[in-house]
Amino acid sequence: MTATKELIIVGGGGFAREVIWLARECADWNLIGLLDERATESELCGVPVLGGDEKCREHLDAWYVVAIGSPRVRRRIVVRLQELGVSNFATLVHPSVLKSEFVTIGEGSMICAGTILTTQIEIGRHNILNLSVSVGHDTTTGDFVTVSPLAAISGNVRMEDGVEIGTNATIIQGLNMSRGTLLGAGSTLTKSLETPDMVAIGSPARALKALDPFEA
Repeated sequence: MTATKELIIVGGGGFAREVIWLARECADWNLIGLLDERATESELCGVPVLGGDEKCREHLDAWYVVAIGSPRVRRRIVVRLQELGVSNFATLVHPSVLKSEFVTIGEGSMICAGTILTTQIEIGRHNILNLSVSVGHDTTTGDFVTVSPLAAISGNVRMEDGVEIGTNATIIQGLNMSRGTLLGAGSTLTKSLETPDMVAIGSPARALKALDPFEA
């Protein structure tokens, strides 16, 4: 299939390099460049660096994804792009992803290789589901959620805006993670995190400290 939509990735770190691979695996996108305010090189993995965020004004017909892991930073950049006139946000799903027809995925989201999404699942806007994540039935996520590699999310889980799940973490069925909460790598969540903007670590996970508020 011939690529028909021009794509620009925002970000220049490790995850941006992974999203370059993701975009190249998705046949319907023509990756034309990166935006990175801090870039010191003219290209990344063979993709030209076009400049900083302001350069989006020269490519308002293109589609964008923000390849930055932090939900708080990703949200700020999406808001900035919208202020500069960007209205097209791509949804990238690796061909190896297994999902039923009863899965919805919001704009700006990136679903990486090996992920499994079962049924009656709603993924919000500008989410990242990294490598080999599993998501059970009737789970919903808000916007700007980040799920790190190998995380296991059981059925009937609700993750609100700005939630972050660490690598190899587990969420037991039927739990809620409130806005802006973070579950640490390798942790197991056995009780809902009802207080927003908290870090929980351990097995079972316990709330340890507060984070800066995640803006809705």
